[in-house]
Amino acid sequence: MELKEYTYKFRLYPNKEQEIKLAKHFGCVRWCYNHFLDKRVKYYLESKEKNLKKKSLNYNDDAKALTEIKKKEATKWLNEVNAQSLQHALKHLESGFNRFFNKLSKFPNFKKKNNKQSFRVPQNIKIKNNKLYITKFMEGIEIRLHRKIEGEIRNATVTKNCAGQYHVSIGVQREIKKLKPNNKVIGIDLGIKTLITCSDGTIYENIKPYRNLESRRRILAKNLSRTVKGSKGREKARRKLAKLDNYICNVRKDHLHKVSHKIVSENQTIIIENLNVSGMLKNRKLSKSIWDCSFSELVRQISYKSNWYGKELIQVSRWFPSSKTCSNCFYINDNLTLADREWNCPKCEIKHDRDLNAAINIKRQGLNQLNRGNHGDSCLS
Repeated sequence: MELKEYTYKFRLYPNKEQEIKLAKHFGCVRWCYNHFLDKRVKYYLESKEKNLKKKSLNYNDDAKALTEIKKKEATKWLNEVNAQSLQHALKHLESGFNRFFNKLSKFPNFKKKNNKQSFRVPQNIKIKNNKLYITKFMEGIEIRLHRKIEGEIRNATVTKNCAGQYHVSIGVQREIKKLKPNNKVIGIDLGIKTLITCSDGTIYENIKPYRNLESRRRILAKNLSRTVKGSKGREKARRKLAKLDNYICNVRKDHLHKVSHKIVSENQTIIIENLNVSGMLKNRKLSKSIWDCSFSELVRQISYKSNWYGKELIQVSRWFPSSKTCSNCFYINDNLTLADREWNCPKCEIKHDRDLNAAINIKRQGLNQLNRGNHGDSCLS
């Protein structure tokens, strides 16, 4: 069995003193990241102006400079936190620049105090007697272990969300047993009315976590806008809104994990459409509903779980007319609109459910790709 990277997330309950120490870690890591991001930008502009041979700084340059900064009287407070967490902030910055230069993400942004805070602990992590022991917190932080940790602990990332809740993500390497193979092939059509329609007729409902609580969120957002900036009432209203947003996110993720696990567990070959979600979100009438479905996250979960459990994922081209094609006679109905949930084929006169018909066509197209040896964006174990 192959070792896989796996992450466990648990809730932390620090006491008042530990909250102060955690705030120092968040602040120092944030300052370190922002300081060297600013330094890199200024160095690049200076090198361009003076036509220097070295055009940009790297991790080694930043690490040497950090050692010197910690010796200065004005920044001695950096020594109060875990030195490895500061170094990892520089590695995070280096990774951000590499992704930007490889056109995988946007230019790194400065970290803000009011956003989600985090710091990484790369080693010396122990969990004992329902307490988390890391460097600078050897007295232990109370942790809620809702499941057993399997595998070798590699790192820990402590976070504080906008609702003021603390969590730790424990990264491990563990063996994941592959599921028993079967011969079942399934085609999947993603949608808004129903989240997933399978080619065998199985339907997974769209629970619409944001839409169902949108009216409540609007009230909380309005209450926040009416408070005075800098007041205790504003902070209280902000926390209430952040807790609701966090709840919506958790409900959505829980549903997607259950759906993706069930699909991967029951099928050997999964065929899905390669949707252009970023393009779909430009539709002003449907963008909020599409965002609430979180198609990209669902596909990501199906992809890595297929890889874990020895299943096969095949992605069909987004340009394939799965909804407009008759699954019986292959007639293409160019007049089909998004509002048409059912339609009759003018050639063979069969009545189609739009989503089920699309799922059947996606399955057939995926099998054609498989037979031709073209897996598209398939994820093979």
